[in-house]
Amino acid sequence: MLYLLNAIYAFFTSAGTLATAFPGGFHRDQAPSGTAMPYLVSKVVSSVTEYSYGDASRSVVQISFSAYGTGHDSTGTLAELLIRQLDETLLTLSSGTNDTVLRKGEPAPTLHSQDAQGNDVWEWTVVYEYGVVNP
Repeated sequence: MLYLLNAIYAFFTSAGTLATAFPGGFHRDQAPSGTAMPYLVSKVVSSVTEYSYGDASRSVVQISFSAYGTGHDSTGTLAELLIRQLDETLLTLSSGTNDTVLRKGEPAPTLHSQDAQGNDVWEWTVVYEYGVVNP
């Protein structure tokens, strides 16, 4: 699974559109306190590995992506940009092959507390399922 997580990070950093849209960066599990908004966080939701004859295996990994920013609509627009970049994008892994990607619904908003300037902080989350054939 680490190969997939590293490929996702590499995709974010190499896709200038995403790096520009999220100047606070891309973080795994949680952004450091004080991270500039907007930013993106990924979390592993689930991971299942199926083994077959001859030790071949296939993993199915669900990962949530959460866009954090100020303003409901502006953060939602960033989430839409994210899904346009991720939909149907197979990733290049350093080991194994990413053979499927499936978005598991539309981005959903959640209101959080206000930032230091009194702006509403919004989180828009979408979940993707990645299939990986392991060597």
